[in-house]
Amino acid sequence: MKKKKHFTAEPPKVSNISEANALIRELWAKLREYEDRLSLSSRNSSRSPSSDTPQARAERQKLKALVAEIRLAFSQATQGTADH
Repeated sequence: MKKKKHFTAEPPKVSNISEANALIRELWAKLREYEDRLSLSSRNSSRSPSSDTPQARAERQKLKALVAEIRLAFSQATQGTADH
């Protein structure tokens, strides 16, 4: 079975390093928000397992896949660039 791609947009184009840094900060904030949302479950908090609805579990699975896809796309986009 072929994996469905959630993240199909082309990476944004930047013309200078300050635009690239601004884009990285924006994307990093979004990633942090997604990871924070993932952390709210009975598996890693004091909440009971019955408090996790099937919808919440399904959303958490989707978010995990999205975060992994974003991390992969980010690493591919920055591959070959040097830290200056």
